[in-house]
Amino acid sequence: MQKCLAVCMSFLAASLCAGQTPPRPIVNRTVAPETKHDRKLEEAIQREIGDSSYTYAYNRVKLDNTEAQEALVYMPGVDFCGSGGCTCFIFAARGGEYRLVSRLSLTRPPIIVSSHRTNGWSDLVVFVSGGGIQLGYYAVLPFDGAKYPENPTTNPAEPLKERVVGVAYLAGADNPKSDIVVSPK
Repeated sequence: MQKCLAVCMSFLAASLCAGQTPPRPIVNRTVAPETKHDRKLEEAIQREIGDSSYTYAYNRVKLDNTEAQEALVYMPGVDFCGSGGCTCFIFAARGGEYRLVSRLSLTRPPIIVSSHRTNGWSDLVVFVSGGGIQLGYYAVLPFDGAKYPENPTTNPAEPLKERVVGVAYLAGADNPKSDIVVSPK
């Protein structure tokens, strides 16, 4: 972890000393979280967290080359957030059910789905700040063939080095008005 932070900080320091600001993604569209409950998705979230009471925000997105969509799920709240950000799940919808693809830590909305692909899936771009990081920066999370990196501050995630184009999902998910509340009946 120390080594990765040192690499990230040296990249940022080199950019700033050279008179450059770290690159930012080009967002060609912004998408607010969906507002309707998705019972199958809520069952998948409950399986992952082991609790039947939680709050979430989500968007259905196209990440891979199949016909099916995936779900980006942002989990606000004290159980899922810290000073560096919150937990985000990525679920794949297959056969009428959702299965977990990745669990990401330290995320902040929006999450940018890049036009660049790695192993057939779109790269994700997230803004990293807080948790002791002095200068925020964008990190690229490439798909390794099975999952995305869990932590945007460690390898194989890396600071964004050149501008990419993408769609910003979960825009406004950090506003409690966009949350979907699930509580036991």
